[in-house]
Amino acid sequence: MHTLWFREHNRVATELSALNPHWEGNTVYQEARKIVGAELQHITYSHWLPKVLGDPGTRMLRGYRGYNPNVNAGIINSFATAAFRFGHTLINPILYRLNATLGEISEGHLPFHKALFSPSRIIKEGGIDPVLRGLFGVAAKWRAPSYLLSPELTQRLFSAAYSAAVDSAATIIQRGRDHGIPPYADFRVFCNLTSVKNFEDLQNEIKDSEIRQKLRKFWYENPGVFTPAQLTQLKQASLGRVLCDNGDSIQQVQADVFVKAEYPQDYLSCSEIPKVDLRVWQDCCADCRSRGQFRAVTQESQKKRSAQYSYPDDKDMELSHLRSRQQDKIYVGEDARNVTVLAKTKFSQDFSTFAAEIQETITALREQINKLEARLRQAGCTDVKGVPRKAEERWMKEDCTHCICESGQVTCVVEICPPAPCPSPELVKGTCCPVCRDRGMPSDSPEKR
Repeated sequence: MHTLWFREHNRVATELSALNPHWEGNTVYQEARKIVGAELQHITYSHWLPKVLGDPGTRMLRGYRGYNPNVNAGIINSFATAAFRFGHTLINPILYRLNATLGEISEGHLPFHKALFSPSRIIKEGGIDPVLRGLFGVAAKWRAPSYLLSPELTQRLFSAAYSAAVDSAATIIQRGRDHGIPPYADFRVFCNLTSVKNFEDLQNEIKDSEIRQKLRKFWYENPGVFTPAQLTQLKQASLGRVLCDNGDSIQQVQADVFVKAEYPQDYLSCSEIPKVDLRVWQDCCADCRSRGQFRAVTQESQKKRSAQYSYPDDKDMELSHLRSRQQDKIYVGEDARNVTVLAKTKFSQDFSTFAAEIQETITALREQINKLEARLRQAGCTDVKGVPRKAEERWMKEDCTHCICESGQVTCVVEICPPAPCPSPELVKGTCCPVCRDRGMPSDSPEKR
């Protein structure tokens, strides 16, 4: 489209120059620019917007009524950042390339992600005409509530140019947060719609109850997202543990890294920081990946999600996979009974091993708790220079700083000096506050700093 309108400008400019050979180049350029701008405005408001807004929206828009200096002509942030992104829902996952009779060109159609950052295809594969015919000769993507954005935009965007693809939907959501866009519920009130308190209040706008149910499941503590054992382990997570596990060589952190602590007395070894035990995500039998038995909840739910939002071909493959899994479960006669007995025995053995590992984890956690309690009970402190201090011991850190060891913590207080009673007080070594010197004392006294 950019190339198309660039050419339109040059076409208009060439014709204007031929009609008015006495015009200067800048006159030709500015008039051509004005004409092309008017064409774009007319096409947008007269031909395109009525299709987007429908009859009710078009009637609200009404016709042009003259310039109003009191109207802000800028684009409202919420429209540019959020509402206008509806255009992403119209993008076809396939970039259709058609010949003069609207048939597929010999080079074929393109998956959308393979068309980006590939200008050589324009030069070597038929120019812009096949792409333009694909835009006006094929309908826009169907907008279904459960299929708003194509995986070409959410899983493969820019993958041809970068090592990792971009998720357009996630980018749009994050952009809204960056711009401080108010939540949907607030915009409903702003637009004179009914306020919403729960997801059922949205049944007129989101008619599919399954989609409303999916919206309820964003949070990790909801039933079915994780097993109870997995959820228990997830609640062991802390930023300190993440720092220990992923820093270059971090060996010590405070128990709560969001709170400043004294080093080294308030720091813990990374071995003392609780961690998420990923063994509760382990499958319980050796052959369950092929048999489909005893799979973790998260793996099963991931399969369901991928099947719901995949291409039709992908869904066919998923159905074939499910059928093959069902076939794996079909056994005949005595062999089937033997396999069942073996499976039960294997499950019993695996569960016993799993229970023993859980007991080891509980024992390790109990040891960590005991160590922490011992640290809290221990007497004495260590100051910033590494000097051991006894409980209730007091000392001068600096001339004006008094410190005390209390309950295993070092607390330091800076002395505040009162106003001096003389016009020219002097600071004497060994004192915190300036003093008034005797008039007879020489100014170069060795006691003077």
